Amino acid sequence: MQNKKLYKLAIIAPTPLYYHVPLYRRLESSSEIDLTVYYCSDEAIHGTDIERMYETKKNTVDKINLLRGYHYMFLKNYSLNPSCLNWPFGLMNFGIWNDIKSGKYDGVVLQSWTNLTWWIAFFACLRYKTPVLFMTDANVAAESSKSKFKIFLKKIILGNFLFENASGFLTSGTTNEELYKYYGVPPEKMVRVYFSWGYEYFLEKAKQLNPKRDGIRKSLGIEKNDFVILYVGRLSKEKMPMLLLEAYRKIKNGNKKLFIVGDGPMRKEFEQCINNLSIKNVILTGFQPREKLGDFYVAADVLVLPSEFETWGIVINEAMCFSLPVITSERVGASVDLIKNGYNGFIFSVGNADQFSEAIEKIMNLPKEGRQLFGQRSFDIINKWLSEADPIMRILNLLNTIKNEK
Repeated sequence: MQNKKLYKLAIIAPTPLYYHVPLYRRLESSSEIDLTVYYCSDEAIHGTDIERMYETKKNTVDKINLLRGYHYMFLKNYSLNPSCLNWPFGLMNFGIWNDIKSGKYDGVVLQSWTNLTWWIAFFACLRYKTPVLFMTDANVAAESSKSKFKIFLKKIILGNFLFENASGFLTSGTTNEELYKYYGVPPEKMVRVYFSWGYEYFLEKAKQLNPKRDGIRKSLGIEKNDFVILYVGRLSKEKMPMLLLEAYRKIKNGNKKLFIVGDGPMRKEFEQCINNLSIKNVILTGFQPREKLGDFYVAADVLVLPSEFETWGIVINEAMCFSLPVITSERVGASVDLIKNGYNGFIFSVGNADQFSEAIEKIMNLPKEGRQLFGQRSFDIINKWLSEADPIMRILNLLNTIKNEK
């Protein structure tokens, strides 16, 4: 007879996301956690979120893999404009109230507070005395640009009510923790679970593809002496793709290629700028499925992410699995924890094209051994990051603490 698991845990997620699913599988495999994942939307299964975010018609979703290996349920969404991308009424899953009432959970994990469903779930937890845990990658950097009135309201709504009544916070890193501290959350309520799961796939891909690097570069039209700058993400305003073009133009070394792996609302403007200014060797690949990303990571010499604001920047973790140096703006959440300036990459002031191009040139001008050293340091940092984090044990410890305090 199977032993009863110690804790019943529910996670309320917007839609199946590939970078969260590995955590669900690990939780499911625990002998102590009885997990149910509630999905508010099925749009990721159909690829409609990708189509909207990247403005692409490519439906490349691995539906079976997204739902494999853990217990889940899809909630009915009553929204007239349904999507997890529509704030604040894109998710209206009223049934979650009864699921929390009947579930008798030891903890309910909420992945946001920006849609109606999260608030329904939160009030249900209050009503039925169910501990609430928040797991987001929200970033403190964005708070500096908000008005004093908006900060005042957030301190009342988030700090004095929502966070005050939460039992714990599963944090993604330093900038996420700083946000919670900014709104009054004490450190003892926070445990780091990082983005520390699911990278076995990329680490294994790197092992497979690294020996084939020369062949992959050749297939992508990259010459032996080309220095390849890689950007992976949406072409949208907050990602600052035009700053990337400006910095690229400033680079004096002619053996350069810029690969843009992604799509989005600024693609036409981006292409027009390339054509109008006759910028050479910029290759737009369009949106690429996850299983194709390894080819671009292994072919590149540096990953860049110039965003005006980025809560984390998951592509940084992925690129570091391929031993890539990384250059980001100071507003990218992952930069605080994963990039050491002048050691495995560079961090530049947001919006500063001169600093950005200088950082790229510093890596370009390194001898081959120097670039490899930067890349090896990236690889060592991400491996240390992953090995030090045991999200299951930390979540179990938090649930145990909450149980003992009740």
